[in-house]
Amino acid sequence: MRVYYIIMIYSETVKYALLALAYLALNRDRLVKVEEIAEAQNIPRPFLSKIFHKLVRERVLKSYKGPNGGFTFMIPPEKITIYDVIRYLDEDYRLDYCALRPGRCEEWQSSPCTVHDKWIALREHIMEYLTSTTITELAGVEEKHRKRKATRVKG
Repeated sequence: MRVYYIIMIYSETVKYALLALAYLALNRDRLVKVEEIAEAQNIPRPFLSKIFHKLVRERVLKSYKGPNGGFTFMIPPEKITIYDVIRYLDEDYRLDYCALRPGRCEEWQSSPCTVHDKWIALREHIMEYLTSTTITELAGVEEKHRKRKATRVKG
């Protein structure tokens, strides 16, 4: 029997935050309500509310109350990386799990797995991606996706 371990680059919470922040970046010219983002990005509203309130506490977002209220950025999205979002939301984040065995690589130092060296190199590439890709870049991808989707609906 083979056992496969799935290595997650980041949590579902972070994935939802990235989708929501990309949407918010595309609508920077106005305050945006959680309900709008949740509907547009297919994110459970209560879950997104918790994520955004945490990002307000971390001073990434600013929230305005009232009928015309909503959220906006305190830190410009071009200055926020994927790794920043991971750190804001997932305090225990470490990309150091073994690619083949349960647990972290450090637990297997005396007898590393057969792909250890390759996994270390891949982890470095992943960290480079996470620390260099910004919310603004994700918003650009989201915008292209939206346009492609709109073209398919029209055609």
